[in-house]
Amino acid sequence: MPEVSPERRWFPVCRGEEAAPRHIVHTALLGQELAVWRADDDTVNAWENRCPHRGVRLSVGTNLGDRLKCRYHGWTYASGSGQCVERPAHPGEEPPSLVRAQRFPCVEVDGYVWVRLAGEGDGDPGPGFEPGSTPAGLTLRSIHVFAPAAAVAHALARHAGEASDGSAPEAVDPYLLRSAHTEGAEIRYALQPVADGETFIHASLAKAPPAAERIAVLRRENDRLRTVRDAIETSASS
Repeated sequence: MPEVSPERRWFPVCRGEEAAPRHIVHTALLGQELAVWRADDDTVNAWENRCPHRGVRLSVGTNLGDRLKCRYHGWTYASGSGQCVERPAHPGEEPPSLVRAQRFPCVEVDGYVWVRLAGEGDGDPGPGFEPGSTPAGLTLRSIHVFAPAAAVAHALARHAGEASDGSAPEAVDPYLLRSAHTEGAEIRYALQPVADGETFIHASLAKAPPAAERIAVLRRENDRLRTVRDAIETSASS
């Protein structure tokens, strides 16, 4: 498979449940700030976090259900197209068609919102933890790490291998890893390169635990990811 540049591949940027109705998620990918939001019709949008009018962050605006409203001058932009549909200082005037939020390809797969910054990527397998993988059974808390993605992937391979058979996570590619789980299932790790020196670890269990065990499993796996994060940041600071 041809190598795909980071700008042309898909990355998870938040859990689907974080993109809650009438909420706006502020995140970043490869140094590009993003405003991620879900419309009332369940359309998920990923836009440059900048109002085309005066550059104010859209993430501090208002999700009106079918459009975003900038906090500064109240300009609003439609879900899907990003087209400006209202300018309060110019009532009755149709906004210019070229005034629209910059949009990025965005899709919800495996419990996460995935974004790609550039167009069609040759050889891109598409969004998800692995081509052809089964849907995630349980998404875990995402962990922010002050380290580049390559260092995080290396640390996961060293520190997250706590399966009952002692196996270490397997690298699917530079941003995706998978590991055997202590109960025989599988943990999938997907890295979000936020910027130089910053990465989010997104993880999920391939198989959901029984409802009665869900909280205990979440705590255990979150503690494991925090251990990895602490090991990385301690090593970087020493």
